[in-house]
Parts: sequence; structure tokens; C-alpha cells
Amino acid sequence: MTLETVALSVANKLGRVNAAADTITDLSAEIYTEIGNAISFYNRKPWHLTEFAACDITTVSGTKWYSTFDMTSNADAGGDQDNTGRTAVNVNSLLDIEYMRETNSGLNDGMVETSYKGFERLQEGTSGSGTPERYCLYAGRIGIWPTPGAVYTIYFSGNIKPVIPTLTAHTSVWFDEALEMVEAGACKRVCLNYLRDAKRAQEYAVIEQGEMRAFHSEYITKTSRGKLRKHW
Repeated sequence: MTLETVALSVANKLGRVNAAADTITDLSAEIYTEIGNAISFYNRKPWHLTEFAACDITTVSGTKWYSTFDMTSNADAGGDQDNTGRTAVNVNSLLDIEYMRETNSGLNDGMVETSYKGFERLQEGTSGSGTPERYCLYAGRIGIWPTPGAVYTIYFSGNIKPVIPTLTAHTSVWFDEALEMVEAGACKRVCLNYLRDAKRAQEYAVIEQGEMRAFHSEYITKTSRGKLRKHW
């Protein structure tokens, strides 16, 4: 399923296609935009499809803050979403971190998360460096303490926002796992923002909310069986 296919389906539901239903005749750009906006909205919460294992940060000696990470280099990397080409992912794409450790020492003890205030206090009165023990998420960056004194590989797993498709040939885990929800959400937004049809928008909102409840129930079911960690 590609963005082009989903856009055509949305246009068909809204009556914006030709007689053969194979070409969008009106509001094409707007439909593509609102599909992206719907996915952007869903990306704000953790779901089972946002979980991703085995990301890496390669530290630089003397550098304590990092704004990107790699989803491709670890052999154990995996999750529902596609990680192709995601070698410099912005930390703003992180919803949370489940587990983090440095791998050079060979120890499996996880690094401890600390608040920004606590992170800054750790550095008061010292300029020392060493093996990473703690981390902090703040202002779109990951802070490492002590400041790495060498090159370390920091391994972590957590919830990461899937890529929002922008090109016609792009696919998405959202299309695979929650197609009806995405289409209803896009239809709702087009009706509200461009057709000024509040009644139809409400009809699609009901469908979207029903799909969201079903999707959330699937997530909770998996969580209650111990397959996934509960976030909410």
C-alpha cells in the first residue's frame, strides 16, 4: 500500500475522482497533506507499532549532547516500522526510551535516566569524563554522563515515531496496520478544512474514533499478555 493508493481511496470516498475512479480530479494536494497530518497526529502516542529495538549512538570524546541516532547499524534492530535509510534520526522522533546501555564494557547494566535538573547537577564542580552511566532527554537531545572520554556505542530501545510518507511511492506502517483509521482521519480533515462540511466531517470522525479504540484495544490486549510493555 502506497501513499498514492491511499490518497486515491480517500478521494474516492469524498467523490473527488473521475468516472473510472483511477484519477483524483480535485483537492489532490490537500488530500495528500491531510493524510500526512493524520499520521502526524497518531505519531504523538506510543502504540505497538512505534516500538523499536536496538538503536545506536556513537559517542564523540568530549561531547555530552547528541541530537541524532541510528536505527540501522545494530544486528538486532527491529520493529513493525521500516528502518530503511534511518541512519541519522532526529531525537525529536523519540517518544520514550525503554532501555539504554553502553556496549563497550561488555556489561548489561542499563544506564540510569535522570531529570534535566539532576543531569546538570551531576556536572557541577567537575569536568571529568569516563564510561557513560546516565542519560537525559531534554530539548530534542540526549545527554550522556559522564561526558564520554572516548568512542562508545550507546545501545537503546524505545518508542520511535514512524516516518510520515511524502512521496507517492512511499509506504507506511500506518497503512499496513491502521488503514481505515488513516483514511477516515484524512477524510475528516479534508471535509473540515476545505469542503466546510461539518456533518460529513463528524461522520468520518466517528469512524476514526472507532478505529482508534479498536487499535488501542489490540495494543492493550498484547500488553496484558506480557508481550509488550504498558505505556498508558
